[in-house]
Amino acid sequence: MQEQLDQLRLSKPVQGEISDLVRALDAASTRADLEAEAALQIEYIHGLEASRKLRPADAEKLYIIFDDAVQARLQALSD
Repeated sequence: MQEQLDQLRLSKPVQGEISDLVRALDAASTRADLEAEAALQIEYIHGLEASRKLRPADAEKLYIIFDDAVQARLQALSD
């Protein structure tokens, strides 16, 4: 996941916020926590896109990266 994030052209402040979201996702220990984190990630990315702090192509990539990470985390929690 980090490799995919590193390929995006994100400003330093946005990189920091994304790193925080990744840590929170990794720390989620229940399905409910994970779903709450996923909702926060979507809201955050949407906010960046709406405020034009993020290029549309990068926003789309972030949605995909985080969705894949959420699905992998859900799988890990169910194992």
